[in-house]
Amino acid sequence: MKAVNKKKSRKRVLSGLKNKAIQRFIVGLITVTIAAVIVENGAAPKKYRLEVGESSKYDITAPRDIVNVLLTEKLAAEAAANVPPVMVRLDDVPIDIINSLNEFIDYIESARQKINGLYGQYSDIVGGGIADMTEQETAAADYLILKLDELGVKITADQAGFLLKTATDEEMGKFETLLISTVSEVMKSEVNADNLAEKTLYIQNIFQISDLPQELKDLGGFTAKALLRPNSEIDEEATRIARDEAYEAALENKQIIPEGSRIISFGDIVTEDKLEVLRELNLLETEGFDYRFAAGILAVVLMLSFLLIWYIRVFCSKVMPGTKETVLMCVIILLTLLAAWLLEPVSPLLIPVFIAPILITIFLDLRLALIVNTMLSFTVWLIANGDQQFLYIAMIGGTASAFIVNGANQRSRLSVSGLVIAAINSLVTACMGLMSKSDLRTIAYSAALVSINGMLSTIFTIGVLPIFESIFNIVTPLKLLELANPNQPLMKRLLLEAPGTYHHSLMVGNLAEAAAEAIGANALLARVGAYYHDIGKLKRPGFFKENQLSENPHERMTPNLSTMVITSHTTDGTEIAEKYKVPQAVRDIISQHHGTTLVAYFYHKAKNGDPRGSIKEEDFRYPGPRPATKEAAVVMLADSVEAAVRSAAEKTEDKIETIVRNIIKDKLDDGQLDLCDLTLKELDLIVKSFIHIFGGYFHEREEYPEVKVRKEIDKSEWDPVVQRVSGMKNASCQAAEDARAEQQETGTGADDPLTVREAGEVEKQHA
Repeated sequence: MKAVNKKKSRKRVLSGLKNKAIQRFIVGLITVTIAAVIVENGAAPKKYRLEVGESSKYDITAPRDIVNVLLTEKLAAEAAANVPPVMVRLDDVPIDIINSLNEFIDYIESARQKINGLYGQYSDIVGGGIADMTEQETAAADYLILKLDELGVKITADQAGFLLKTATDEEMGKFETLLISTVSEVMKSEVNADNLAEKTLYIQNIFQISDLPQELKDLGGFTAKALLRPNSEIDEEATRIARDEAYEAALENKQIIPEGSRIISFGDIVTEDKLEVLRELNLLETEGFDYRFAAGILAVVLMLSFLLIWYIRVFCSKVMPGTKETVLMCVIILLTLLAAWLLEPVSPLLIPVFIAPILITIFLDLRLALIVNTMLSFTVWLIANGDQQFLYIAMIGGTASAFIVNGANQRSRLSVSGLVIAAINSLVTACMGLMSKSDLRTIAYSAALVSINGMLSTIFTIGVLPIFESIFNIVTPLKLLELANPNQPLMKRLLLEAPGTYHHSLMVGNLAEAAAEAIGANALLARVGAYYHDIGKLKRPGFFKENQLSENPHERMTPNLSTMVITSHTTDGTEIAEKYKVPQAVRDIISQHHGTTLVAYFYHKAKNGDPRGSIKEEDFRYPGPRPATKEAAVVMLADSVEAAVRSAAEKTEDKIETIVRNIIKDKLDDGQLDLCDLTLKELDLIVKSFIHIFGGYFHEREEYPEVKVRKEIDKSEWDPVVQRVSGMKNASCQAAEDARAEQQETGTGADDPLTVREAGEVEKQHA
């Protein structure tokens, strides 16, 4: 049971794979995947392995404008740090300091006065009185030391003794005045924590250069240092705001590394900020696979693919009928992307983006080529690292190349097109150079590159055309024109081995081309298909009346055998065409130009000779298939009407129109045109085009006056040979009339021996 289910599942899968929609989906999915991989690898910059502190082994330039974030932040921090703190004046401090100085002086004066009083009180006392005064001096000194210590001025006992006993009143007056004035002067200026030492040193220097005793000089500097305090302090909030503003302002001045400028040079020490720039540009190997970048590329490719599919469905559905055309377009797109990936490191201007529009124009359609060129230009632009000059060249040059090669009917014209494309690309490059104010040398160099690109693109196109034609079995106008050349081997064989068929094919080609043009089909394909439609007769040319010079071999053959010989020329033609590598489109016309038409003459002949009624109609039909394209149908109709009209005795316009319409009606009624999408309006246009062509061939001529020679007339009267020929002519005329009647009755095909066409040939030969 499992085996049966597995077999059924396999069948469903295989059946699904035969669906054109599924095939196209698979081809599209594969193409999008490969395209995304190519673009991602092409657009992704080269990766480097670097560490902070090591010497760089590379010269690395910026692929785009990039901000050095760390350097910008560093400079902003420095700018903020350079902002001086916002100070606030402490108005009470100078007052406090002056008060402290006054207290300092008051303590000293009070102690000196007390000591002086003691000297006056004990000046006459000797002995024990001296000891008491010493104790009081010591007490005064201790008192002074204590009071000054409360003020923050720490003095020694020796310094206290000098102030109380040694220093004179004059020296002390100078000391006090100098101390008050210098401190007051200093406190008028801004004194902060940063310059306090400087201010203190200033006061000390003032004292040192004074004429005071050294003890007072030292005491003055020491006192100033002890009592001096900042009269301003930092406003933390205001300072923070000022520095924040400076930081933000400095951040606006971004340190940008312009596109193309050097990020780091060979031998430079790698710094953290430069490493961060490389990391931001995804230029470091240590970062691993960049999933975000790949996702972005995939999204772009998917969007462009969707737009392309949408455009094809709306505008180009008829030029993309099958999977073959889809595969061809996808291969061309992938080849262009691959070339872009390989050539971009050399120069973006050498990317042969013009190949795609040229090939698609030749193989498929101009409108399709234009949209593909637009999509590829933007896609390859990513690989070219956003090169603006490349985008303009690709858009303008690619569009121009598609228009230039459109309708090219010779390979030499493609070569000339290469020169024109090169000239256009050079002009675009020159314009871009002038806009960017590049020097003339740079402009000339770029113009040379794009010129080489344009010419190489056309050369490559000429080279791959035969390969693509062979692989995809797609005929181009160039290939069709080559096949239409009379010097082609098959055409030469047809002329030499089957001359009647050759001339018949030429006439059919003229009819088919005119009809195809009238209905908007491929006229060149119809003409070439008509030229080759009867090449199967090369296998047995003598079995077809147009090539017979004497006897008809069918007279000794059974109807079944004759039918087999006649109908086999379609399959024989397909085999010969395949041997000579004739494109599939032409081979299809060869196999389909009779469809499943009934060989009426031999069918009726066999039926009349079979009293048992065992003759089957299907045994006397062509193997088919029926025409699947408008071109094949046109060739079928042209083939039939050409023989019928040629064999007609009366070739007036009305008679020709009647014959043509009857034949087309017979084919329509027989179901031979069911698969080719021909409308009734198009059939009417075909009829009119046939009549127009026949009118040019069978126009009325002036009748020449008959010159009778008596000897010839007299000879005809008795010469048995002439009489015999005359009898044959009369018989052939009768056969023609009979054949015409049968054609009208049975719809005998154009290649059926002894039918309308054959009878017409006999009539012509004997006329």
